[in-house]
Amino acid sequence: MSNRQARREQSRRPRGGASRPTAARRPSPGGSGGGGAGDFLSGRFILIAMVLVAILVVGIGVIATISGGDGDDSGLVELLVAAEANFPSDMADGYAVGSEDAPLTITQYEDFQCPFCLSYTARNEPGIIDQYVKSGQVRLIFQNFPILGLESVAAGKAVECAAQQDKFWEMQHELFLLQAKEGQASNEKNNVGRFSDDALRGFAGDIGLDLDQYDTCFADSTTLETVQDSAATARSFGLSGTPGFLFNGVPLPGGAPASFEGWQEVIDAELERLAGDDGADATATP
Repeated sequence: MSNRQARREQSRRPRGGASRPTAARRPSPGGSGGGGAGDFLSGRFILIAMVLVAILVVGIGVIATISGGDGDDSGLVELLVAAEANFPSDMADGYAVGSEDAPLTITQYEDFQCPFCLSYTARNEPGIIDQYVKSGQVRLIFQNFPILGLESVAAGKAVECAAQQDKFWEMQHELFLLQAKEGQASNEKNNVGRFSDDALRGFAGDIGLDLDQYDTCFADSTTLETVQDSAATARSFGLSGTPGFLFNGVPLPGGAPASFEGWQEVIDAELERLAGDDGADATATP
């Protein structure tokens, strides 16, 4: 290197031989190191996501519990089986069970697809029969009130045909027992083939109906008219849902009690009122 080139190179270096400082680099966004904001935000995001997932799982569980999940009405099945074993067949007459001389007649309007009708039939009707029908205080009468679709109407026709052969209560039991086995009270499903014409005919055979007579009845237009007339009568009393009840032809105010204890209260009160009315009439008679 020539002297001129050496002097030129020396003039480019900082004085004192110190090297030029390197500019500090700005950390890239989201970079690691030293517990930076990126780590904090990522951790918080994961925590929030985990909490949301937990809430979602719990919510699904609650909804499943309320709706009954796949449905488990095994308790109702047991109650219905026991009720059939204790049913007073000798007191049955078509759609009715109980003495015609009973002071209180309870008419119950029901739909065989109605989950509340199923619950009533399993939980409350057996107690009413045991305590009040067998003692001669109450007469129960079933009436069709199909409001949940075509299969409700078909079931109504089937029980009408069973009643014509004096086996209404056997058919009623079979239809509600099927619904309990399918979990209808805890997970309602309507018009899904349970009460197809073929399925209903199968039940007719199971309870020993004359199938030729059943087929003729089921196909007869007057059978459908009978079911429709029953529904129209229910509406004429102001009933719009099922089950609906009449006490001696008067709609039960306040709706159906939820428990058998509730039924005991309203029935006992009505029987007491009727007894008082009879006593007053006897006193007033010259």
